[in-house]
Amino acid sequence: MRKKFATNLIFLFAVNLIVKPFWIFGIDRVVQNKIGTVDYGLYFALFNYSFLFNIILDFGINNFNNRAVSRNSKRLGEYFLNLVVIKFFLALVYFSLTFLSAYWSGYNELQLKMLLALVVNQILLSAILYFRSNIAALQLFKTDSVVSILDRLLTILFCLALLYYPAFKDSFSIMHFIYAQTAALFITALVAAFIVGKRVVVRVKIWQLKLTRKILLKSAPFALLALLMGIYYRIDGVMIERMLPDGKNEAGIYAASFRLLDAANQFGFLFATLLLPLFASMIRKKENINELVKFSSELMLVLSIIAAGNCYFFRNEIMSLLYQHSTTYWAEIFGWLMITFVPMSSVYIFGTLLTAHGSLKILNSIAVGGMLLNVCLNLFLIPAYGALGATYATLLTQLIAALIHFIAAHRQFNLNYDRTDAFKIFGFIIGSVVVIFTALKIPVGWMTEFMISIAGCLLIAVVFKLIPISKLTAILRTKAAS
Repeated sequence: MRKKFATNLIFLFAVNLIVKPFWIFGIDRVVQNKIGTVDYGLYFALFNYSFLFNIILDFGINNFNNRAVSRNSKRLGEYFLNLVVIKFFLALVYFSLTFLSAYWSGYNELQLKMLLALVVNQILLSAILYFRSNIAALQLFKTDSVVSILDRLLTILFCLALLYYPAFKDSFSIMHFIYAQTAALFITALVAAFIVGKRVVVRVKIWQLKLTRKILLKSAPFALLALLMGIYYRIDGVMIERMLPDGKNEAGIYAASFRLLDAANQFGFLFATLLLPLFASMIRKKENINELVKFSSELMLVLSIIAAGNCYFFRNEIMSLLYQHSTTYWAEIFGWLMITFVPMSSVYIFGTLLTAHGSLKILNSIAVGGMLLNVCLNLFLIPAYGALGATYATLLTQLIAALIHFIAAHRQFNLNYDRTDAFKIFGFIIGSVVVIFTALKIPVGWMTEFMISIAGCLLIAVVFKLIPISKLTAILRTKAAS
């Protein structure tokens, strides 16, 4: 099972490394530089606002469906038609609730127009994620990998035309950026629907209220979990824009760093996407999951520490390179926000394991605590420290959440981590710090120092056998020969 995970993970990372970095640095960043921090800050706040009620679109159906179809592929035909109907009505509820709450919150006509397009995008994205949950559950991982980057690839092409074609580039606005995403999401939804449609043998000919009620009851705990986690992951951008006198500008500054954290988290999400059906299948068959958990958690921890550590120590240089108006304040937010990626990466592994097991009571309890802690910290820290305060709140919340997820998973599955594992992690961290400080003292350009530092950290990970080169090579050779 570890071989299957590693092989598909490599392919998944490969396709995403081609597209998503170009999206982040070549499109999204360029858009912010072009339209300005204030306008982009408003977009960022409204984008996060559209996420607050996003769970209504899903209501936990994707996680429920992934887990159910992973355990028995025949359930795809049983659930498919019913779930499509359910998601249609959930989209109507989401649309209505989001606009009513936005109107009551005092958003003006222009802001509501922007929110309308963002809401449509959320509905399309929800449809794509539902179709992808079926693709992943059927363990068509390479197909899912391609679908996962299709909307970004299309948006890149559309935005390149809008940003650089003479007829559009001078009049480019944030609405053009949003509409480009709408077109790309619509096309991707059609492609994903076609892929799933070819594999569905509908076993229930008409919509059944009894089955719908059963599905909603089973998916409700997943919905609550997604709602709570969504609030404490997305509420900071909304609170910054609403609470501060120069909220749009501060939200834009925060967005500049959050963009890079969100990009890193996409790779954590890719881990979780692969692991959920594998964990669910292994738990159902009562197979030993310890090896896969240990392999995936150590690999994710190593990659997150390398990314976060290097981004922190090179924070000023990175932000100055990416943004025209960057200051040390921008860099400070970026440095601490990237440290947050380390505990977040742990949650992607152990939270996914608990989800696959169906430990929703534990997960929801953690999420309730995380949401309350994050909102309270933001209420206290944002007025005092601005966007940097939201950064501190996020870091502290994620550290506590990650620790509790690890403890809960360890108790649930009696995971086998010994002193040798702790020694390897500790040695890797110390070695990486030494490598980074050594790279900083080399009399070359900072980009060269940055690359040397990353390479050195990877080498340290190999030395401590946290990246098992021999096993990965054997996997790839076996795959090539098959």
